[in-house]
Parts: sequence; structure tokens; C-alpha cells
Amino acid sequence: MQFLWLDIYNGRYSEFMESIKNPIKKILVFTPNPEMLVRANSDVEFLDILKKADYNTPDANWLYVGSMIQEEIGFLRACFILLFAKKKLRVQYGDLIKGSDLTRDLFAYAEESGQRVLMIDNYRITTPTNPFEVEKMRIQSDLPNLFKMRFPSLDVTLVFDWEKTPEQIAELIIANNISYLFSCIGMKIQEKRLIEIFAHLPKAQRVVWLWVGASIDFLLWLQRRAPRVFQSLGLEWFYRLIMEPRRRWRRIYTAVIEFPMIVKNIDR
Repeated sequence: MQFLWLDIYNGRYSEFMESIKNPIKKILVFTPNPEMLVRANSDVEFLDILKKADYNTPDANWLYVGSMIQEEIGFLRACFILLFAKKKLRVQYGDLIKGSDLTRDLFAYAEESGQRVLMIDNYRITTPTNPFEVEKMRIQSDLPNLFKMRFPSLDVTLVFDWEKTPEQIAELIIANNISYLFSCIGMKIQEKRLIEIFAHLPKAQRVVWLWVGASIDFLLWLQRRAPRVFQSLGLEWFYRLIMEPRRRWRRIYTAVIEFPMIVKNIDR
């Protein structure tokens, strides 16, 4: 797959997992979704950042729709194929590699194989100003225990954004022999931060870097992921819209409406 002149990995999920389980060098992985690609369409700096990844993996079913539109398949027909012929899409365009699945499987593998993990979370809230921040502060204070409950044998180091400089984080990775670095601090910010840290590491450093969005929340059961029936039908976005319409509608509109329109216009 390719969007905005950005190559998207189109292989098998199992093959991709094998390629990053035991890296021989530092590997940078971004997981673009339609919302990110819409942003990159109008933000040249962000597009250039995404191009620096070793892998850009397809994170959402709607990328299949975008690929079909680029092949001049109509929007409604593409939606029909997405719902009823997904196996064909996987053969043609490759498996989806969703951040939530990737995070879950890599955490499980790291625990099983005794590898160390570093997670960069959003800024630490010390003075909450609304109910959301009150809950976020509570979760942040309990994150080490939550990880311990979910992965009792996993060695996880937690860093909050800007509590350490990129150079200090690089030193932490080297000193602790970190195998996997997960970041969930917000679109574009996290990709820039990973590249900044990347620059301070030797080329032969064996570490995989990933942007994973809300995947950690799903992994620790802090948010509920869409039921499997919605996932299998490619309707996770619809489930989120039903559950949180006020919070989600703008992002869903961007992914479901704006993204296909942009792809169609670029294709022309």
C-alpha cells in the first residue's frame, strides 16, 4: 500500500512479528491510521517524519478502503468488499498490523523471553483541573502496579514525557539493555520524540521503537476495546462513535469521510 507517497508495509503479520522480535539493529516503527495520513496530507513536516520510519504498518481497516479507491473502485463498493470479502483484501494488500495487537503480542513476548521494555507516557498530571485529569492522575500514580498485575514477570521502566531529555532516555536504554520502547504521547509529538532519542543511540543498538496510541490503555484494561464482532467487520470506529459520540465524532469524520475524499482527489 502507498498513500501520499508513503510506503505502508503490506506483508503478513506473523512475518513482521518475527522481524522485530530479535532485532539486529535499532528499528523505528510507526502505525499510521487514516487520521494520521489526513494530518500528513497538510503537514509536510509530519509526512517527512513518517518517512523516516523503518516500517509504517497499516493500523486500520479504512486503509483497505483507501487502497481500493486508488484503484478506482467506488466508495460504496469498497465498503461492501471490506465487510464481506476481507480475506481477499488481506491477500491483496497484506494483513493489518494494529497497534493494539502489536503492543499486546510484544509485551507478551518480552515477558516470556525476559526482555526489557521502556514506556514513554504523556506528561505527568500533578494538579488536575477537570474530572478527566483527576482520573488520569489516579491511573498514572498506579501504572507500575497495573503493569505488575497484568504482566507479573515483565521488566517495565516508565518515563513521563519531558521528565528526561532525549539524550537521557537514550542513555537509559543503553544502560538497561532495553529491547522495546513504546510511546503514547500524542500524534506527531511522539514520532518527533522517538526520532530525537533515536539520534542519540548507536546504529547497532538492538531496540525496537513503536508508537502505540491508546493501546496501553486497552492492554491494562483502562479502556474497553471494541468487541471482536466489530473488529472483524472493520467497524471498531463505529463502536467508539456509539460509546463516546461527543469525544469521537470529529476523529471518526476525519477517518471515514475526509480520508477517502483526500485519497480520491490525489489519485486524480
